[in-house]
Parts: sequence; structure tokens; C-alpha cells
Amino acid sequence: MDTDTAQLHSDSSNDIFSLSDQILSDRLEFIEEIGFGNWGSVWLCRPKPATTPEGVVKPLGQKLAVKLVHRSKTSTTAARVRSLWNEMKIVRSFKSDPHPSIIPFHSFIITPSYALITMTYLPTLVPVEVEESKAREWFRFLLSGVEFLHKRGVVHNDIKPANILLSHKNIPVLVDFGFAEKYDTASDTAFHSNLSYGTPEYLSPERARGLPHDTRKSDVWSLGVTFFEILMGRTPFENSDGEQFNSNEDLEKYWSRTLRGKWVGKWEFSKGMEKLLQRMIAPNADLRCTAMQAIADSYWKDSLAKSSLHSAFLCSFFSFSNVPLLTVPFFFLL
Repeated sequence: MDTDTAQLHSDSSNDIFSLSDQILSDRLEFIEEIGFGNWGSVWLCRPKPATTPEGVVKPLGQKLAVKLVHRSKTSTTAARVRSLWNEMKIVRSFKSDPHPSIIPFHSFIITPSYALITMTYLPTLVPVEVEESKAREWFRFLLSGVEFLHKRGVVHNDIKPANILLSHKNIPVLVDFGFAEKYDTASDTAFHSNLSYGTPEYLSPERARGLPHDTRKSDVWSLGVTFFEILMGRTPFENSDGEQFNSNEDLEKYWSRTLRGKWVGKWEFSKGMEKLLQRMIAPNADLRCTAMQAIADSYWKDSLAKSSLHSAFLCSFFSFSNVPLLTVPFFFLL
């Protein structure tokens, strides 16, 4: 038994499973690949009909998203499986206390050929170039979600529009915790890092250069850049002419703009939103707000007076907390 499988067997849980390849094939239909990267791929799947011992045929279950890594004996593959398992451990720690803007995971499955995570399938990517009056409700949810993570010692490390999906209730949901880290909040070094990784256009100046930094502040930077892009269709440091940053030279030009903290091009949103984003995208991390401080910003008090955001937020939160987005049929994992 290899190390990964042994670790799973030592974890007695109802959401961790070691199956044969055949049983996985019998239980799950892989419909199409919907995402991929160096780490593996994401598939749209659906549980297959199954017959109980009594001869009752269970119908097809609801669609799932499945993050999958192929297993082999290479060290690279082993590292990817460990990373996937770490992602599962982080997200499943919220199982008893979920948040509406954090994707819930249903199960971790390991077979001789694959390691995979099953989760709710959300087909809609958050749009960009959205009116502020519509986007601010999403921003409130996302800020609450990031503050929720930070309070529990978790940083996402790769916040961007491509990692935000919309639920059937139009709630933004943060996905892809492949870069996430969990810290011991009692440690003196909690949230401290000098590593540089993530998506280049969303890296804070200190992270882009591999300087010692508070990873929570880097999350807030990425979230602020994400908010700007949802509103304007681009980040604050790229011109509106479809500017690309494919080479190291291009990225250095981009990062030099982030160091100055001066936005380029034109933007159209309220003064209150502009001030909030300037606090979140402050190039000096010591002057950058935390997620909690962003939630307490005067912008929300002013905007709440003009909308029903507060009641909508509370109603959606408690509805989400008590009713899961998706219940996986029990036969899928038998």
C-alpha cells in the first residue's frame, strides 16, 4: 500500500473512499472535460443509474464537477495527489460550518489510476463589465467568504474571476483551492511567506517579487483586482486595448505599475467603490486593508441604504447553510 492510500485508510470518514477503477467506472459517467492544467483536469460527471440489492433501480443523480489527477509512480504525480488531498482537507474542514461563497466538496476518491474530488457543478462563470449596482452584492459575499477563510487560518492564494462561479441563487462561489494554505493561527509565523506563486496579473507587489509578506494581505490585493475586473473587464494595471503579458519583460512592466499603484486607462464606478478598491489595492501592504476592514468600509453603509443587500445577504446565507447545494446519491459511493 503506497503512502497516499495508507493515509486515506487511516482517515475514518464518510467522504473518503478507496475504490477500484472498475467500481468508479460503474458508478460515474464522465461527460466532458471542462478544465485542465499542469495539475490535472476537471470533468463534468454524473452518477450512473444503480440497482440496489433489492432490485430497485436508482435514477441518474445530479451533475458533478470532478477534479481529477492521474496517478503514476513519478514524483511529480505523487506531489499532485498530495496537493489534491491537501485541497480536500482544507475545504472539508468547513463541512460543519459552510459559507455560501466557498465551494463545498462532497468526497475524495482514490483508485489505482486516479485521485479525484467530487463537488457541486456550477456552470456559470462570474461575468465581467457588470454594473456596480449588481456587482456590489457579489463583492459583499466574496469579502465575507475571504474573511471567513482568514479567520480559520486559510488563505486562497489564487483569487481571480476565473475562480469565481455563480450558484443557482446568483451567489458568487470561490473555487479551486489548489494553491490554498492552512496555518496554525497560534503560531508566530502564521500567514507569513516569501514564496511567489499564483496567477501573475493578480499577484500583490510583495508576492510577485518573493518578498516576506502576509498572505492574507495578498489575498485582499487579488480580490481588489478581481473586483475591478468584474466592473471594468480588465485589471487596473492593464490598458483597455487588449494588452497581453505573455513574456517576462511584459510582466515586469505590469508589476512595475503595481508597485506605483497608479491605475491606467479609464474607469467608471462610484467614488465610494473607488476608495474601497484603493484600500484593497494599496501597493504598500502595511497600508492595505484586511478583509474585515474592507467589510467595515463606509461604502457598504452608504450602499445598503440604497438597496436590500443586507436582508438578501442574510437570507441567502442561512438558506445556504441549512440546505446543501447538492446531495450526492448514496449509491454513487457504495
